[in-house]
Amino acid sequence: MKDIIITERKPLVEEYIQLRNSIGWKILQYDKIKKGLDNSIYCVCVEEQGKLIGFGRIVGDGGTVFYIQDIMVKPSYQKQNIGTLIMEKLMYYIDDNCIDDAIIGLIAISKLDKFYKKFGFTYNQDNHFYRYSK
Repeated sequence: MKDIIITERKPLVEEYIQLRNSIGWKILQYDKIKKGLDNSIYCVCVEEQGKLIGFGRIVGDGGTVFYIQDIMVKPSYQKQNIGTLIMEKLMYYIDDNCIDDAIIGLIAISKLDKFYKKFGFTYNQDNHFYRYSK
């Protein structure tokens, strides 16, 4: 993890597809991906030597509702705290831009419960994590 760079930018659709593919997630239609990325409130890219190795974004209304989406780390870089770096950047953005009592949520598999609890999320039976700000 020597030359890791974290940038606040939207990835190119091609980068996003490559990263999704690397973790085995379904590949969506190009134009739908582009529209989704363009409508993101905030994006964080993690790169090494110009290659996207991690990503996360926030969608929502930008004031009262924030939804964390697409936390992805290329398998060969997992277990190196890159996901934590992504979440920290996303949570800093939310904390700086949300109102009191804003709703912050995400959906994840239950085996990630411990990871998301570090950021104040709680797990419910529907595999939803949620957090109310501040």
